[in-house]
Amino acid sequence: MRRHRLDAILLGTGMNLQYFSSFPSPQRNVARPFFLLIPIIRDPILLCHTGLADEGRRLSVIEDVRAYEGLSQAPVRMISSLLTEVSAHAGRIGMELGFEQTLDISLLEFDRLRSSLPAAELTDAAKLLWSLRTIKSEAEIASVRTACQIVEESYSHTFKSAHAGMREREIYQAMLDGLSDRGRDTFLAITSGSGNYDLVSKPPDERLVQQGDLVWMDAGCRVAGYWSDYSRAAVMGEPSALQTQAQEAIHEITMAAVQQVRPGLRCSQIAQFCLDRLTGLPFPITSSIALRAGRIGHGIGLNMTEPPHLSLQDETLLQPGMIVSIEPGVATEYGTFHVEENVVVREHGCELLSTAPRQLVPII
Repeated sequence: MRRHRLDAILLGTGMNLQYFSSFPSPQRNVARPFFLLIPIIRDPILLCHTGLADEGRRLSVIEDVRAYEGLSQAPVRMISSLLTEVSAHAGRIGMELGFEQTLDISLLEFDRLRSSLPAAELTDAAKLLWSLRTIKSEAEIASVRTACQIVEESYSHTFKSAHAGMREREIYQAMLDGLSDRGRDTFLAITSGSGNYDLVSKPPDERLVQQGDLVWMDAGCRVAGYWSDYSRAAVMGEPSALQTQAQEAIHEITMAAVQQVRPGLRCSQIAQFCLDRLTGLPFPITSSIALRAGRIGHGIGLNMTEPPHLSLQDETLLQPGMIVSIEPGVATEYGTFHVEENVVVREHGCELLSTAPRQLVPII
């Protein structure tokens, strides 16, 4: 904060508030928003609606929890008073105003807050916040590692229990049940069958999975607030030679990119590395999943998708402690080929956190 010349930071409901307060997964609530004031001269103050103040005192590590009344509006008068209390009412106040940041109040409420602080300068704190959150501690890394193991166990159980005659929704539900049994919050996408392989974010449907259909899933769960996120696939029956060839080719590109990961490498360099190799695939594709997404990977943490982005536009230098996904992928007429991996940057390279087998699993 001193380097950024900030007298205070004012955070709204969301992952930044969780990061600094340990309040578990505060859900955005426009009727009863949370606020966390971090002054440079004293300890933070957590501001909760009176109906949520007891949860704030019990579940956060903030000792000074204040309650406000009233619904569907920001407690502007109390915030202004607190800023005066910590001698920041006429200073520079960092807020979530910029890159991949959001406020849990409406534009009109923000204008009302800004009008109540005529002597203050409200400035964007996104760069500072992300510089802290993108570098994970060993405890944070351990949470992601455990979340990756839960996904591995769920893939294994789902593919082993799947059988001929199942509907796509049934396979989806089996995977979802496995994730939910082991993790708190979950994410899951599924696609299968000719005509669907380009649709990697569609909801599950009622179609019967036919012999030879590839079943691709992308899954994640959250442990102690931190996400995992990686994909694997199976085939109803034995994989064909074309399916095996495509899976091996994408896995090879993905692992070659993983081996490139090290401190000092730019995110754009990894993106270019993967995109160059995707253009040389020896089989026809119906779409490039990587090009559609605009990136071949992303940061992982309290948000399942967060900075940095492994895209041609992101010049971020990788640093030890960053966790990223690497996911170059394509779709063909006979399958979705996308073998995502979760990787933590280490001092002299990287560590692979996702451990589920990469080969296509036959569903007998």
